[in-house]
Amino acid sequence: MSRLCDELRIKLHGIDRRLEALKSNGAATFSRSQDVLESQLDRVEQRIYNNRVAVEAANVRVKTWLAEKRAGSTAGGALWTERHETPLLEARADDAEAYAIAVFELAAAAADEATLAVLQAILARNDADIAALSETGPANR
Repeated sequence: MSRLCDELRIKLHGIDRRLEALKSNGAATFSRSQDVLESQLDRVEQRIYNNRVAVEAANVRVKTWLAEKRAGSTAGGALWTERHETPLLEARADDAEAYAIAVFELAAAAADEATLAVLQAILARNDADIAALSETGPANR
């Protein structure tokens, strides 16, 4: 249990760090150059690309867990406890821990996707603002 909590804490801390960085960078975004924003966008896109296999595996683990829950294969927990079926209880606990880690991996991937969306929105807004300024610039007056 301690190992699981440590793994989840590390993943949660990583998500929190990325969200805090995005929030703090948001205020400074207007003073940042287009190149810096595009560089940050490239890093996030690369991280998403690098994590794609882990995310796909996490999706499979989550779907498997949910399918097993629907099928009722984990419903014997009370009976297993009563009968002291330690191996079955251990397997169920391992599966539950794998499911928890997979959900955290998906949450981290979702945070990366959200970061990507925000950066794309900022860059799109910058493009629109620049276009609007050039339309109202001295040449168009």
